[in-house]
Amino acid sequence: MTTTRQTPPGGGFLVAAAAPAAVFTPEQLSEEHRAIGEAVREFVRTQVGPRATEVEAQDYAVHRRLLARLGADGYVGVEVPEAHGGAGLDTVTSVIVSESLASADSFAVTYLAHAGIGTLPLVFFGTEEQRARHLPGLAAGTTVGAYALTEPGSGSDARAMRTTATPLPDGGYRLDGTKQFITNAGFADLFTLYARLEDGGIAAFLVERDRPGLAVGAEEHKMGIRGSSTCQVVLTGVEVPADALLGQPGEGHKIAFNILNVGRFKLAAAALGGMKRALGQALDYASQREAFGRPIVGFPLVAAKLAGMATRTYAVESVTYRIAGMLDARLEEAGEEAGSEAFRAALEEYAVECSIAKVLGSEELDWTVDQLVQVHGGYGYTAEFPAERAYRDARINRIWEGTNEINRLLVTGTLVKRAVQGRLDLLGPAKRAADALLGGGDDAPAGGPLAAEAALVTGARTVALLCSGAAFQRFGTRLEEQQEVIADLADLAIDLFAAESALLRAQAAAGRDDAQAHADLARVVVHERACAIDARARALAGSVAEGDEARMLQSGVRRIMRTDPVDRVALVRRVAERVVAAGGYPA
Repeated sequence: MTTTRQTPPGGGFLVAAAAPAAVFTPEQLSEEHRAIGEAVREFVRTQVGPRATEVEAQDYAVHRRLLARLGADGYVGVEVPEAHGGAGLDTVTSVIVSESLASADSFAVTYLAHAGIGTLPLVFFGTEEQRARHLPGLAAGTTVGAYALTEPGSGSDARAMRTTATPLPDGGYRLDGTKQFITNAGFADLFTLYARLEDGGIAAFLVERDRPGLAVGAEEHKMGIRGSSTCQVVLTGVEVPADALLGQPGEGHKIAFNILNVGRFKLAAAALGGMKRALGQALDYASQREAFGRPIVGFPLVAAKLAGMATRTYAVESVTYRIAGMLDARLEEAGEEAGSEAFRAALEEYAVECSIAKVLGSEELDWTVDQLVQVHGGYGYTAEFPAERAYRDARINRIWEGTNEINRLLVTGTLVKRAVQGRLDLLGPAKRAADALLGGGDDAPAGGPLAAEAALVTGARTVALLCSGAAFQRFGTRLEEQQEVIADLADLAIDLFAAESALLRAQAAAGRDDAQAHADLARVVVHERACAIDARARALAGSVAEGDEARMLQSGVRRIMRTDPVDRVALVRRVAERVVAAGGYPA
């Protein structure tokens, strides 16, 4: 399924603008893509929905049957090569499946933990013998996978890992330690498990559930996603053969890094599905609930909440499919013969974008379900209505796959590291932006549709470069110690990527019947992100510069981000009207 052949470098959005034609958008989905999405949504309606009570009650026999049925239809092994029983489809398809399953509540967690981080380590790093042994069952959904990295004393800090792998005379290993918060552990058959070697390096192992010495603890009592399995895995003298080693000894950190990128990206797709569902639920309730003699959807402040849910969904959707297109373009460029190595390289290249998607998707989903509760009023706080569970279930997304704090550090840290390595020319554009600020010149304003928004995105890029350059100039190699500054720089990058993605999508929609709907959605996204960038950058000026330099930077940000006033009330009302007319998400 061809997407686009444009392959920008990872983090390239920060130093150069992209053209609308270079970005993949949901409007480019093929008929096959759309049919797959509808088939998965129908599966949720007809297979998961009627069994929701059992799913949420942790009836894992039901979880297993549902996974196997989905596997029989080819939707579990989407990214597993056909040679090993999978469908061998593109990244865009995996996004569609993840998004479409979001309304399956806790079963969606089971699926994502299995089909993503539970299966893909083997796809990307397994030997042919390991793949032939395990992948057919994983792709069919008859073998359940789990990913065991986190420990009681080491979550984001993998260096604190205490699980050990001791070599045995026969070439195998003895594993000892405890893994914490392992999704699917209660009924998983195969664990991808990490341990520390005697030389301090990290290794990954494929460990089957029936290995003597492997014990699974009790289910955690969780705030949300209560129907999913989350347990400790305790290893006491678990002996595994040499062929249980996944990848090379000491390179387990590379496996973990790449698989977490997959998990972060897929999390954004699932969050997108949750946002669309929440918008539909909020609209349904607001259309039926009456106050003062009319449905509350007719009150502007309620309608504005629906519009806000729609515009934030538009931003997350634009970002998620843009990244999917970038990944598929890299694979297309590498050619079919490149296989899993090409996908590993693509994931590493777009590590920054994957972290951005994770932070953006999880936080916008949280905002959206909070509005869902508010639209329901007091009923939103009761378990009788779906808003309460959506609110609880969403909260985990800001924690797993690396906390959002860790992902913010990764965004800025990876960009700076690549700049120092010469992989990304970040410092050159930052210097040119600073020189232009000193010269007082402005770029000529662009023309055409969404010209004002395009100018704001260009300004946002300049501001992000100015602040990044100033931070690097002031702190140099000590920048990694300034976590507050790093997080603010990451937020500038996140807001820029979201705004540009929405803008490019709307520009690409020019000439379509729904072009105005896209334009209005993008305008709201761009202006809200621009306001956030303006405020954050001016506040950051005093932390990355001093005295006159700080004042000049602050003044320059204000000048660069200036724009003509926009009638936001009229804009939001138009978006709300389209939400009502569409019966939900209007794009």
